[in-house]
Amino acid sequence: MAREIEFDFPLPNGLHVRPAARLCEATERFASTVTLTNRRRSAVADARSVLALVGTLTRAGDPCLLRVEGADEDEAAAALGRFLAETLPRCDEEALPAPPIAAAPRALPRVVSRSGARVLAGLAVSGGVGRGPVRSVDEPPGGEDRAPSPGAPEREIARLEAALGRAAAALRERHARAVDSTERAILGAHLALVEDPELARQADGEIRTRGVDAAAAVRAAAERFAALLGDSGSAYLAARVLDVRDVAARILRALRDEGATGAEAAAGSTAPVAALREAAVVVADELSPDVLLALGPAQVRGLVLERGGATSHTAILARALGIPAVAGVDGVRREVATGGELIVDGERGLVIVAPPPAVVDFYAGEARQLDERRERVARFRAAAGCTAEGRPFAVEANVASLDEVRLAFANGAEGVGVFRTEMLFMSRSEPPGEEEQARVYAEAVRLAAGQPVVVRTLDVGGDKPLPYLALPAEANPFLGYRAVRIYAEHQDLIACQVRAALRASASGPVRLLLPMACCVAEVRSFRSFVARCMTELERDGVAFDRTIEIGVMVEIPSLAFALDRLAPEVDFFSVGTNDLLQYFLAVDRDSVRVAHLYDPYHPAFLRLLRQIAREARGHGRRVGVCGELGGELAALPLLVGCGFDEVSVAPTKVAAAKAALRECREAECRALLDEATQQAGPEEVAALLRQFGDAHRDARLLGVECVRLDAGSRTKETAIRELVDLLRFAGRLDDADAVEAAVWVREENGGTGIGDGLAIPHCQSPAVRSPAIAVARFVEPVDWGAIDEAPVRLAILVVVPAGGGGEHLRTIAALARRLMDEELRARLFGARDGADVVELLGSPEVPRDGAGRPSNESNRRTAGGP
Repeated sequence: MAREIEFDFPLPNGLHVRPAARLCEATERFASTVTLTNRRRSAVADARSVLALVGTLTRAGDPCLLRVEGADEDEAAAALGRFLAETLPRCDEEALPAPPIAAAPRALPRVVSRSGARVLAGLAVSGGVGRGPVRSVDEPPGGEDRAPSPGAPEREIARLEAALGRAAAALRERHARAVDSTERAILGAHLALVEDPELARQADGEIRTRGVDAAAAVRAAAERFAALLGDSGSAYLAARVLDVRDVAARILRALRDEGATGAEAAAGSTAPVAALREAAVVVADELSPDVLLALGPAQVRGLVLERGGATSHTAILARALGIPAVAGVDGVRREVATGGELIVDGERGLVIVAPPPAVVDFYAGEARQLDERRERVARFRAAAGCTAEGRPFAVEANVASLDEVRLAFANGAEGVGVFRTEMLFMSRSEPPGEEEQARVYAEAVRLAAGQPVVVRTLDVGGDKPLPYLALPAEANPFLGYRAVRIYAEHQDLIACQVRAALRASASGPVRLLLPMACCVAEVRSFRSFVARCMTELERDGVAFDRTIEIGVMVEIPSLAFALDRLAPEVDFFSVGTNDLLQYFLAVDRDSVRVAHLYDPYHPAFLRLLRQIAREARGHGRRVGVCGELGGELAALPLLVGCGFDEVSVAPTKVAAAKAALRECREAECRALLDEATQQAGPEEVAALLRQFGDAHRDARLLGVECVRLDAGSRTKETAIRELVDLLRFAGRLDDADAVEAAVWVREENGGTGIGDGLAIPHCQSPAVRSPAIAVARFVEPVDWGAIDEAPVRLAILVVVPAGGGGEHLRTIAALARRLMDEELRARLFGARDGADVVELLGSPEVPRDGAGRPSNESNRRTAGGP
């Protein structure tokens, strides 16, 4: 009897190429027929066809049915159920999020607007700044159509099949060589399209019914699917048209190269255009990911497209590769000539044609500051995780493979917080043996170089079945037979894993973490089990660490209320916020209809976290967070306020988490948490966090991050911009260009050079988030039009939000009075670093008003005013 799985489609962008390709992969190893029905549209598709699946035009929330019928339908249904629950909701995670679209800049940087340079506006689809000569690129032509050969359809079909095979082989080879995960995901999706049975069937039909040759058949089939996507009414699906045409072009090139052999054929199939020999800005109507990769991303300084948007695979790939890109620049190919110079401003969505020297200097400064911002975060890789007061707060990493272990420690992880070992057991026909596991865990320990590696024991079953365990299908797998609950029945399997982890502990610190326990008895049973494994190893003369620590995941609410009983049984606790929140709120986070209730900022959930941390620490046990909440930088003050000792985050988030923790003052975090737990709902907590973040940034009007003592500006225009950018990258401004414009309005009403080599530019603007000061000391004095006509060596920018009354004027007046002190001026000119400047100008804590915002009085104090 056929098995049916009902579900609501979970992805916000609907069923597009990448998730469709993953569903195809999930069905391939089963003999059963699998079909997907979109009940909203009554559209049915073979689940082995990417194009047919995408053609169902399935949107987020559409009611769907997956029907499995065949000899292995039970096994297939279990695996696909796991796919729908575990993999499908995360199918878009490979892609970096699209940046905010900047289609119409509110104000151009002054240097740009006054330069007379030709500026073209588009969509900012990949951030950064790039500069180089133009290289215009056209999509490469495919194979030529042959004259119809009605008398030889079988020959054309043979050509078609051979070309499909060559194109697929070339893609597999590229996919295997790809290092970047985004590139791999896109190539994998294109491979699924090339191998799509529906594409082959449509092309085959064109040859048989219309008597066309193979190339014409491929074009016709591809255009049919492209038209379907283009008419879908979904901008996201419409952006996938380029993928279909990209794949068709691959097949056409394979047809073109059918006479070649060996390396020639391979080269012809994988290289649609020649690689760039020199660095350049690529300009095109639209560009496929295949062509972008073939050009050689290292040589692509920027990308300008007439068509396309932030969700195209080319834009996604550009973000992953760090290539600044602007799309939707109408007529750009007419406006620029190959060889001419362009600047691509991927932050604002601008393209500057033939930029004059002042604009080149300006963007060089922009690029330098972007690099400094990245380096500022990167500096925390080597730093120890701690709060502002210096309390150790370890930042570890969640991993599922050795590749992720390497990435984690390259990014400064202070240990592996959770090694999700179940990934070693999936996608295979039998479990990994003890030797294989021991090698993996030992390699992780070696890479950790003395940092702890927490091995979470097997968390499978129920919603994550393994075909070789023959576990029963369940109606409610999240509450069913999984993790520690299957250990008694599968003791050999678990003993194999525990022995492997124990063996790895001989090389360095390893900890065992038990998942899904709900009571003390399960924990005691596991400890006894580990003790028996130790006895076996001792009997066999195998080395291991007898003092290995054993911890337990707190992810079932009942455990949160039994920590006093559990503490004597374990060495540490790790809170899995994903499952804990799901069980605590009774919300299926994968259900479109109720997922909005799944919010970790629910005040009751924050109370629960606080209780867990207090209980654990009260009983002398270390406690950390390993769920997604730990990776949310905005939430870190709440976790610090709870009293946790560590977080475990995605490998790529380690340095940013360390940087954010250094800003967390414990007393403030505890007060924030207390206030958050008194709120009515998650929305109020989120607003409170935003307010806390703004107030936190306001803690000092002048911070060392807003001081530059080697400012390279040579003109007043670039100097003001450099000052504005110091505040911009410190998060003090909402719109740097608007603030710059406001500063110039003030400058044009009267110069701010006060003499003695000093200037105090200033403004009020609604684009200022909070009162702030920036200081720049110039390598070469800048002509400012000062009252004594002397060039300016040091400038102090003062900005306040609109409506600040006369506070900025009082601040400026106070600054000017202080700067009359010759000794102070001399010390500022000779300051060694930013901290010196902050100390000389004074930057006390800003007094707060009742809402936690800096009070106006702060300006006077900071400036040493009355």
